[in-house]
Amino acid sequence: MITLGVDTSVSLGGVALWRDGEGVAEMMMESPLSHAEELLPLLLRLLEQCGLERDEIDLVSVNVGPGSFTGLRIGLATAKGFCHALGVPLVGIDGMFVYRARLDAKERVCVLLRNRRDLLYARWFVGMKPQGETMVLPAAKAWERLVGERKDVTIIGDGALALRDLLGEAPWVRLASAEMYVPSPMWIARLGEEGDQKDRLYDLEPAYVEPILFKTNNTKKMR
Repeated sequence: MITLGVDTSVSLGGVALWRDGEGVAEMMMESPLSHAEELLPLLLRLLEQCGLERDEIDLVSVNVGPGSFTGLRIGLATAKGFCHALGVPLVGIDGMFVYRARLDAKERVCVLLRNRRDLLYARWFVGMKPQGETMVLPAAKAWERLVGERKDVTIIGDGALALRDLLGEAPWVRLASAEMYVPSPMWIARLGEEGDQKDRLYDLEPAYVEPILFKTNNTKKMR
């Protein structure tokens, strides 16, 4: 079985191929915010490099978010068009869960991805079990919760870098290794193959998350 993974949740998107339990190849875009121009050519170049034809793809797996509004729309539209043309199923993968799945750990984990300005997408996990839904929080609020809980936790995702300079104030908060700051189309493909492969071609939509509004007069500013 050959699964194509598509991730356009961030400014530099990418594609990957996963085949029968093993990664085949992965390619990332060269220019930021160029999903509309680069995604399909990148996909075709990946197939050519691997010596595969389009009709050899059995499943397409796409990151449905959260992430870039425009990027997610382009990625999903491209994936749907590809599946419709080839008659293969499409599945969607929760981008926050992807980051958690990539970390080989049993402890508490907080996935933090950049939204815009000082806002972060945030979701907490205990083991692999999510603790609530994905939220959009100011970086200061995310840090307040991490500090206030006073429990060992590893933070992953590109949003975790916004808190890097504060880690000395809370030794129970740890930063994951550098590869956890960037997306992985390979993991999108892998989780697509390993998960529920029910076709979502006609009802799959991007997972947009609205920010929670906070009063700012008492919010401690991030240094």
